[in-house]
Amino acid sequence: MWKRFSNFATKKELNFIDMAVWQAIKAKNLSYELRLDPEFYRPDYTKLRNNLHEVGTSTIGELKDDIGYGLQAEPDYLSDGINYIRALNLQDTGIDGEVLKIAESQIPSPDYLAQEGDILITRSGANCGDTGVIENGFIGAAYGSYIIRIRLKKLNSFFAYVFLRTKYGRFQTNQIRTGLAQPNLSIPYIENLIEVPNRISDAVQNRVEKMIKSALAQQREITALYYEAEQELLERMGWYRVATNQQLSYVATSKDIRIDERLDPEFYQPKFENLEKHLKKVGSMTIDRACSFVNHGIQPPYFEGGTISVITQKEMTPTFLELESIKDFTSTDFYKENPDFQLKWRDVLLYSVGAYIGRCNVLLDEIKAMAGSFVTILRPNEDVIIPEYIALFLNSPAGVMQSRQQMRGTAQHYLYPRDIKKIQVFIPRDKNGKPDLAWQKKLSDKVISANKAKIDAEQKLEEAKQLVEKEIEQMILA
Repeated sequence: MWKRFSNFATKKELNFIDMAVWQAIKAKNLSYELRLDPEFYRPDYTKLRNNLHEVGTSTIGELKDDIGYGLQAEPDYLSDGINYIRALNLQDTGIDGEVLKIAESQIPSPDYLAQEGDILITRSGANCGDTGVIENGFIGAAYGSYIIRIRLKKLNSFFAYVFLRTKYGRFQTNQIRTGLAQPNLSIPYIENLIEVPNRISDAVQNRVEKMIKSALAQQREITALYYEAEQELLERMGWYRVATNQQLSYVATSKDIRIDERLDPEFYQPKFENLEKHLKKVGSMTIDRACSFVNHGIQPPYFEGGTISVITQKEMTPTFLELESIKDFTSTDFYKENPDFQLKWRDVLLYSVGAYIGRCNVLLDEIKAMAGSFVTILRPNEDVIIPEYIALFLNSPAGVMQSRQQMRGTAQHYLYPRDIKKIQVFIPRDKNGKPDLAWQKKLSDKVISANKAKIDAEQKLEEAKQLVEKEIEQMILA
């Protein structure tokens, strides 16, 4: 909150009160476009900018070759086509998550196709200011309208990308955004108010570039390894023989409606029945039989300074948990009072409320944690099914399709434990007719290896960020 106490026309200064901090801002020191929001003039922001000025900086406008917004049109998503990077793909691990495809005809100009070194910034929403950089894996990709693309000509783009992820870069994207309920970045503010150090040695910049390219290449290998395991699973279960097309008309009997206690037409799409029949034919088991524990997490009270991590949907990705992003914690007392809901190593977590219902991850770190109420905990019977395998299956098209069938609700979708228990999981048999645990373990090992490689890639990205911060701080002290 802020108040103006002095006469702007005569005294030519504004007195701001923001929480318990008073500041007098002279009219001549008002920022580009005369920003009057007190948050913009926070003392810590001012101090960091002054530190950067000591190092020597250039604005994005001075460094750019080109800058522009992404595609405005709503594209049609395809199984094959040109990569389409959305704002949610700009993650701490690089361009990650499910990258959709669009038809070439949807792209109005080559200007919307990314080149190596292009920097992408999320321009709006909860992740406003998140960044990504284009390297070998995504050259020629298109990018969405919630992304601003920056192409530099006077500075190493990979260095600039890492800089924007440091505290010296991130504070600027936080400072210059506008809006309250929906934060937003605009090209004029980015060009005029984001400053990047311009005197960092070429040797350091080149070293950062090598670190980033190595980490992002490793990230692609991780994706390929996980996809390889998923494809082997789908091939063995015969997924591509299942008719999964959407039909416009079909029949559901009153008997089915009474048994299922469902009236929503989508539930009775023939594709779901086709998949169920196929799974029963090739060998499957319901989650109710495959798991000894199926329950929503118990919502913990959040405590500032708490020591027990709370895993929510925000930490769940299409492949692995992002434990580094945990921001919610609860108390040790609550943890001890609810032993059944204390997460265990290799617990399987299922996204159960919201946009990404069916997303499934395994807890592969031994940490003290609980799950939020919108996450379902599965504990598999390991004499029948291996945790990483069941998560791989539930994350696959065959698993997600069943989760989508079983969900309830309209504006907000829910997947309840009683419905999760009905989902069929493919359980292949060995030559003795027993669950083929050896084959499951082979796929599980690929998932675990991919997770370890992901952690290594994240460490490389973090090391690059620390290197840039250290270089800046040494120049400040010099």
